[in-house]
Amino acid sequence: MIRAFRFACCLVAAALLGGCATNTMTGRSQLMIVSEQSAIARSASAYQGMMGSLEKDGKISEDEAINQRVQDITDRLVAQAIRFRPEIKDWNWTIKIIDDPKTVNAFCMPGGQMGVYTGLLEKIEPTDDELAQVMGHEISHALANHGAEKMSVKIASDVAVVAVTAAASRNNRNQQTVYNAAGLAALAFINLPNSRTAEEEADKLGIELAARAGYHPHAAVTLWEKMMAESGNTSRVDFLSTHPAQPKRIETLAALEAPMLKLYDPAALTQPVPSLLKKESSSNERVVEPGAASNLAESAAAAPAERLYFYSEVFEKFKAGDAVLSCDGCAAEFVLRQGGLRESYARGSWRELVLDTMKIGYGIDLAWYYLGVAAEKLGFGDAASKYLAEASRRAAGKETNCAGGFLIGCGGIDVAQAAKR
Repeated sequence: MIRAFRFACCLVAAALLGGCATNTMTGRSQLMIVSEQSAIARSASAYQGMMGSLEKDGKISEDEAINQRVQDITDRLVAQAIRFRPEIKDWNWTIKIIDDPKTVNAFCMPGGQMGVYTGLLEKIEPTDDELAQVMGHEISHALANHGAEKMSVKIASDVAVVAVTAAASRNNRNQQTVYNAAGLAALAFINLPNSRTAEEEADKLGIELAARAGYHPHAAVTLWEKMMAESGNTSRVDFLSTHPAQPKRIETLAALEAPMLKLYDPAALTQPVPSLLKKESSSNERVVEPGAASNLAESAAAAPAERLYFYSEVFEKFKAGDAVLSCDGCAAEFVLRQGGLRESYARGSWRELVLDTMKIGYGIDLAWYYLGVAAEKLGFGDAASKYLAEASRRAAGKETNCAGGFLIGCGGIDVAQAAKR
């Protein structure tokens, strides 16, 4: 049994080492054995099969009032989503209302294909602000690439179970016990923590999408109060749950209300949004209109400082000019991560560069320069000046400049010269 578990651990570790990627929105490392494009392709096939079956059974709602309401709210949220990731203008954004009064749920698959169950609308009776929180949350799962992550975790979990079972088959004693233990181990130590984290990330990004679209952030709190009342679940225990315990969730969202109010603009609801979604074959299906989506993406690219930024305390400190790089013993980690930092810098992935640089925390001139350039490109002028000045100061120090490093290079950047503005 011990050998079987060791074998499984080795296989899962190999998958983890070979498939980890940094989420550009959150800075969190994700297991990414499955690419986003692959997840989108798989989801499109699943969505088509699911909706085809539901339509055949007459379970796709044609209620014009319901469809119009959901679509109008979704239009505004998708517009904000495309501002954050202009490349998703090419997704097949589609939404259908599923006539199932017993199911309180909604979803957004990788690639933008969505569904809302009538049970959510009838049992919860959400206001527009609350419904925007639901759809913002679901869209955020797709934005943060949680679908590909979930598929990757499932593959890693299956590998562990199959490996343990195969090894145990050489010794039939307690085979079923080994199988069950392997499944629980994969579930508890791989699947659940990531799933809870994904839910928390979607909550945080969803409330931001909704606030920017003109929906009040306090609705996130009232929505989950209604959800809790409907479920009758007031437990604060969330260890073996794929969702955060509801009281904890409400506390977290309530704490986000103040910073989100800074982004909230009720006037946004009076402004027309590009016709991102249009009606197709039925009254409750819409897909992206490429021209309008492209125009929105081009507008966002022209004003990068107006892009969405996943709210986090670390990034807020960076924006305010309060970033801290105080680690003097992180040279080895900086060397190991330097290739990734250079790639982020080269392709202009400024948020990813900031989060990775601050996570390492190594106070070298090149690190401060990265922060300065990122702040400048993102439109945070005061912060940029502060970070570039610190880069210049560090470049003059014998122990803090990349030019004098044995293993750390400057990546072709003359920091002392480049940091001058």
